[in-house]
Amino acid sequence: MTDLQIKKSLLSCPGDSIQEHIDHIGMSQAELAERLGRSVPKLNELIKGKAPITKETATKLEYVLGVPASFWINLERTYQDELLEIEQMEYLEQCQEWVSSFPLAKMKSFGLLPDTRKKPELADGLLKFFRVASPAQWSDIYNGSSLAFKIELRHTAEPQAISVWLRLGELQAEKIKVAPFDKKELRNCLDKIQDIAFKHSDTWLDELQALCASCGVALVYTPCISKAPIYGATRWIKNNSVPLIQITDRQKDYNAFWFTFYHELAHILKHGKKDIFIDGLESIKPDKEKEDEADAFAARMLLSEKERNELFQYPNFDRELVLQLSDKFKKHPGIIVAQVQRQYTHLYKNVRLNSLKTKVEFTDLTI
Repeated sequence: MTDLQIKKSLLSCPGDSIQEHIDHIGMSQAELAERLGRSVPKLNELIKGKAPITKETATKLEYVLGVPASFWINLERTYQDELLEIEQMEYLEQCQEWVSSFPLAKMKSFGLLPDTRKKPELADGLLKFFRVASPAQWSDIYNGSSLAFKIELRHTAEPQAISVWLRLGELQAEKIKVAPFDKKELRNCLDKIQDIAFKHSDTWLDELQALCASCGVALVYTPCISKAPIYGATRWIKNNSVPLIQITDRQKDYNAFWFTFYHELAHILKHGKKDIFIDGLESIKPDKEKEDEADAFAARMLLSEKERNELFQYPNFDRELVLQLSDKFKKHPGIIVAQVQRQYTHLYKNVRLNSLKTKVEFTDLTI
């Protein structure tokens, strides 16, 4: 038997206890009805569980049967709780097809879902994760026109995986205390941000997140999820009061991280609160003008035009030259190597240059 079948078989309404008690003392339903001041049909509804035991009825049962009213009230409450649980289990049984389309293994590894194969339990976890009442509401929010989410994912290949990644970012952002958003202060912090990128301390991710928070920006690092080919995303949350930058470790590369960060930062500095930008989903047609503007900003932040001109004057590149330029430009050597390799693709195989590159991987997920 399934858990649901066992629950149903064990379910007993308060009327069963009433019947057992009058059988024990040798009282008929007709006599009980007379003593309670009820008709026999009305009493029968009570005994069959079709009518609840109210406080008034519980008091009358105490007078007639000598059993405290609190007993009958608690019995009714327990019955209603069990009935609600059974109804919820029946509902979750109907959600099994919906559950199967999500990246369950990955969500379990993150501790987002219980480690079980029981679809009803997983359905319960998913509804709580997305904070929706049913799969229909999930579909309304992520696949249709919604007040909660302004981009429809129905044209994407894997809307379920994408919605999980995006929702993770929102949950991560809830853990960050941010100051009121200040665009001017954010612009003033650009030099400090570049300094973090250059120095690459052991705590650079925390430093960057804290600096963004001081300007009113929630920055979160969300591990890559299979079938959610996203580099980064920007949107405004909490009734458009807090800008959220969400970055993945999809490329595992320091230069890619910073390009994505600056790209998303440009959307906050230059574009509207109602815009949502998800970088990496080819099925969602982007606003080319805004994306080009964000790309240009990111490129300038990685290397200024003057630095690029100087960099590409050199005919050859080796490890020592890159380190010299890194110190001169105050830019991380891994970023310089990546820019050079994009221009001269044969250098992708240069082991000494590659040794200057830094891997970025998010292993900690706190929600």
